[in-house]
Amino acid sequence: MKIIIVGAGEVGSHLAKLLSKENQDVILVDSNESKLSNLDSYNLMTFVGSPTSFKTLKSVNIDQADLFIAVTPYETQNISACSMAHWLGAKYTVARIDNYEYLKPQGKAFFKSIGVDELIYPELLAAEEIKTALKWTWVRNWFEMYDGEIIVIGVKVRDNARLTGMHLKDLASLSSYFHISAIKRNQETIIPRGDDYIKSNDILYFATTKNYVDNIRELCGKKSVDVKRVLIMGGSRIAIQLAKISEGQYKFKIIESNREKSIYLAERLPEANIVNGDGRDIDLLNVEGIHDYDAFIALTDSSEANILGCLTAKEMGVAKTIAEVETIQFINE
Repeated sequence: MKIIIVGAGEVGSHLAKLLSKENQDVILVDSNESKLSNLDSYNLMTFVGSPTSFKTLKSVNIDQADLFIAVTPYETQNISACSMAHWLGAKYTVARIDNYEYLKPQGKAFFKSIGVDELIYPELLAAEEIKTALKWTWVRNWFEMYDGEIIVIGVKVRDNARLTGMHLKDLASLSSYFHISAIKRNQETIIPRGDDYIKSNDILYFATTKNYVDNIRELCGKKSVDVKRVLIMGGSRIAIQLAKISEGQYKFKIIESNREKSIYLAERLPEANIVNGDGRDIDLLNVEGIHDYDAFIALTDSSEANILGCLTAKEMGVAKTIAEVETIQFINE
């Protein structure tokens, strides 16, 4: 598949690296040559040029593209690039957007008419992933396929798991209701065979159905946390989307350091409890009763602050912690 990505920022570069590892024909386009120079060691092509230039798009043979992805920091540029790419012959286009309103049926229909096949609003995707993590607290990854008929879940196993130390060929004696499709061990992803065995700290990817999810949890030695009360540090757009799509399911308290934003949050989210203060302040966390919360979610603009906030919450007894990380280096590829 020929894939053209415009925008060599954190998202575009990371996406290009991942797709290049799958032996896809990837071309990454950006007007800043220095952003592209760090990708020479990867199996992909780079091109210096404007994402909204007809000359640039024709130079990378846009008419042969099976997939065109626009993930520059600028919403209007992404939409324009997709529209131009569609007009020049790209088979399918995807644009990153910053306006949630565009995802409404009328908006999606309009953008479809001008050549934008798919819209991605990262904040909503992140909120949906957090919502899943709050429901399945013991799972690292959760993917649904065929309208939820098949589930793929990633679980990190420890020494207490019944599976630890077992060869895959011996798992048939336990049950046939799951299949281990991959093992992630340190930085390596293993497609397992019968002679492979499971080590402590492996992340196992199980393919199963929803009826057997609890059985897998027991095999992995995991406990599920019944999340009811959630404390959020940082009133970001992700926090707003999470509160909206989870309305009525959890009791949210959001700690936001900016006073004006706190007032805005109180108006947008009347059912949430908004506190103006520094979520890193341990005294404030104690006053707000952090020990009574089932989950702590850090959603500030700083990856480091989010990680440290989660570590603090963990030390104070919160069972489930989730940190927003913008720095790709903090994430294992």
